[in-house]
Amino acid sequence: MSLIIKNISVVYMNGGHGIQALEQVSFEIQPGQCFALVGESGSGKTTLGKACLGLLPENADKEGEILLGGKKIDYSDEQALNRLRWEKLSMVFQDGASSLDPIYTVLDQVAEPFLQHRDSGKKEAIKLAATALEEMGLSSRHHQKYPHQLSGGQIQRCLIAMATILDPEVIILDEPTSALDVLSKGFVAEVIRNATDRGKSILLITHDLEFAVRNSDQMAVLYLGQIMETLPSAEMLSNPLHPYTMAIGRSFPSMDTARDLGGIRGDAFYRLIHQHGHKGREQYKHSHINAPESAHKDGHAPPTGCLFYDRCTQAIEKCRTGLVESEKVETHRVRCLRKGIVDILSLENVSKNYGDITALKPLDFILKAGELVSIVGETGSGKTTLAMTAAGIIKPDNGKRVFEGKDMDAWIKRDFKNFSKRIGVIYQNPAESISHRFSVFDAVAEPFKIHGIASDLDKIKDLVKKALSEVHLSTDDSFLGRYPHELNMGALQRVCIARALALSPSLLIADEPTSSLDPSVQAKVLKLLLHLQIEKGLTTLLVSHDIGLARKVSDRIAVMLKGRIVELGRASLILSRPVHPYTRLLIESAAGECKKSTAHLHQSENSEGCAFYPFCPERQKICQREEPVMKHSNQRDVACHFSAAISRPLRNV
Repeated sequence: MSLIIKNISVVYMNGGHGIQALEQVSFEIQPGQCFALVGESGSGKTTLGKACLGLLPENADKEGEILLGGKKIDYSDEQALNRLRWEKLSMVFQDGASSLDPIYTVLDQVAEPFLQHRDSGKKEAIKLAATALEEMGLSSRHHQKYPHQLSGGQIQRCLIAMATILDPEVIILDEPTSALDVLSKGFVAEVIRNATDRGKSILLITHDLEFAVRNSDQMAVLYLGQIMETLPSAEMLSNPLHPYTMAIGRSFPSMDTARDLGGIRGDAFYRLIHQHGHKGREQYKHSHINAPESAHKDGHAPPTGCLFYDRCTQAIEKCRTGLVESEKVETHRVRCLRKGIVDILSLENVSKNYGDITALKPLDFILKAGELVSIVGETGSGKTTLAMTAAGIIKPDNGKRVFEGKDMDAWIKRDFKNFSKRIGVIYQNPAESISHRFSVFDAVAEPFKIHGIASDLDKIKDLVKKALSEVHLSTDDSFLGRYPHELNMGALQRVCIARALALSPSLLIADEPTSSLDPSVQAKVLKLLLHLQIEKGLTTLLVSHDIGLARKVSDRIAVMLKGRIVELGRASLILSRPVHPYTRLLIESAAGECKKSTAHLHQSENSEGCAFYPFCPERQKICQREEPVMKHSNQRDVACHFSAAISRPLRNV
């Protein structure tokens, strides 16, 4: 039986104010399908579950329709609702322990729905309840226990038994895996599979993204009561199209994730709805986001605009006030004026030679807004040339560069000064990237002076102190007057970071930013870069020869070999199931498991075929004759003739 949610809005009223919990939420669940609803706490997930069963409190103002099996549910008829609950539509509520009555045994409570909806006696109800509990893995010795005598996982099984004892057509699971161990989660997953196999419709409400991805078919991502994106669940972590979806995926501790946990800049707590002296529904059209940093200064907020605007990594002015509607993009529906995550940088057929040395062979590369991509490979593979080409510092011999939707070369030629404000660069050697004649103040103030951000010395000094405080450096006058040779490498690198970010660029190019640092300082600098990336909404291109470092910070990893990208994909996939033999060699070398010497790899030449041919354990004759083209295989882009056959998991990675 299908469940259709059509334009559901819910406002919790409190006098002349209200909290907008849901706004125009629509989706449908077909028989045999599990549909997941995910999002931060307070996004409205539980409100929707309760709305389906007509369990909202009296101060909830609800609009829209909910259809069960194509028939609209009449929430004004309480008797009809009582017949519907448990028998056709049931729910496993969040916080299991508080959902059970502490003075009744679990057997009696599981039997209760059967007693309420069937004409049979208590004896039959108890018998069926015992069978239901045993099917949930709870033996008879647990049946006469009270809720406080059971573990969290056992209580969850009792609730599932209660919700399914009448074999309903639609089951709503609200945070069914919260506080459960992995084995108990596996049991809940099995319950979902068995139910969908029997044609049941499941609404899975959860903040456990990994569980949702593995056990649902479709997914909706809620933010402050609005659906930001609806997509196939399998693509949630690998192909999100909304910046919010990407951000919450980056924030979840998954077994398939290599990088440290990220987050979403800023906070959003709830949406206040104002009443301005009228009665009736019309008065609640004015809303704003209520958060610690928000101040309702002018009395009104814009009536339109994206709710995620202040936290988004690609927001532009029209996102603040434009009408944002959900639109179909590929197999997704996305509420974004920019039609999903945009390409902030695109390199097409870009190449670069230094005399008779080929630094970059023709390659394509795309960097999406808000992500961090690491370029890894041995010395001389072309990493820095690619990064500096992306930064607009090196001009390629051929190819096209597009940055923020504009032709980069034309932009540089027409207005290099404004172009340079949009890209910050952290160079490889901090000691050489700042003039030894510059004090800390001079180095950080230079961008402000060049671009005329401020002419007053006191104003410039305030800007310099703000930039230094953001990278956790002292703002004392004594520190501002120090010169590069008076600083340790960690402090000097932070000065370089402060200068690179002084003009609030949208793209940061970091070329080996920790190569000259000891491990403890390296860790601090990396955590700082990750923090700044999130809080400033940066897109970052990181160059590193250390694949172990790249795995801790990257959303995607690009592996370079002799001027070419030979493998590019999600960091977790590249590191756990490398396809290109060169990638495998790098990872095994980093783990200390490589038994071959690679000292002369950069000197090897194979002008016609694959550059890795002399060292490849999988090589065949075609590898020597023909250079492989980049193609999509095994969920990543790879340049290998035999990519479809090589993918194997690595050990201990």
